[in-house]
Amino acid sequence: MDNFSAAAIVASDLTISDKIRALAAAGYPRADIARLLGKRYQHVRNVLEADKLSRGEEAVTGFAEPQRPFRGPLVERDVQDRGRGAYRLVVRDDGSVVLPPAVREAFGIQGRGAVLARLEGDEFKLISTATAWRRIDERLAPYKWKEGALASDELIADRRAEAARHEDG
Repeated sequence: MDNFSAAAIVASDLTISDKIRALAAAGYPRADIARLLGKRYQHVRNVLEADKLSRGEEAVTGFAEPQRPFRGPLVERDVQDRGRGAYRLVVRDDGSVVLPPAVREAFGIQGRGAVLARLEGDEFKLISTATAWRRIDERLAPYKWKEGALASDELIADRRAEAARHEDG
């Protein structure tokens, strides 16, 4: 998830608990969620652990968080280049997939980043955030103001003229 997506969640009308759940589902660590929302880590942990209990899962007790096995950023077997822009990607145990360096470069991702995705039938298409913004601009183009004065500019001019008349008279 990129900073724009996180910012959209933080700025949304969701409750704090739902924002915590959305950021956690997007893969943000609890400490980052707490910082993004300006909440204590314990608040974030309580929400997520309470959700586990309500689903009948075992919650973490004590001070220790569950340990995750360390996986390096790119293991050779995780990405296999099949040529002509085709890749074989391995889905890890935690559901993550490593994007090939060529894909990250084409999408303009340096370090941690985000892409948008769409499930279409049995295909899962990744879209760069730049492409998503361009598509949004194209969809909104018919609604952009094209000609004539803005009503707000006319109102401001009228108010300034009225204020000037009162100062003179």
